[in-house]
Amino acid sequence: MITEWSDKNGQIITNVVIEPNSTNGLSKKSVADCLQTRLVDHRHRLVKIRGKLDEATLRRIDQALKMIFDLG
Repeated sequence: MITEWSDKNGQIITNVVIEPNSTNGLSKKSVADCLQTRLVDHRHRLVKIRGKLDEATLRRIDQALKMIFDLG
């Protein structure tokens, strides 16, 4: 789940800070809260895809998920 950034959210080790840019389509600094993973049916739940995350951000999210699920 991507949520609004705050000092508190930015300090949680399993959260990944995402800076806004033209590629990801975010308008403000945000956080990928990796403890709040959800299954999303894109055909029924998503209205519009705003953008894409860069490879470095995806790697940080992958590392956080591996830590959460103890996947080494």
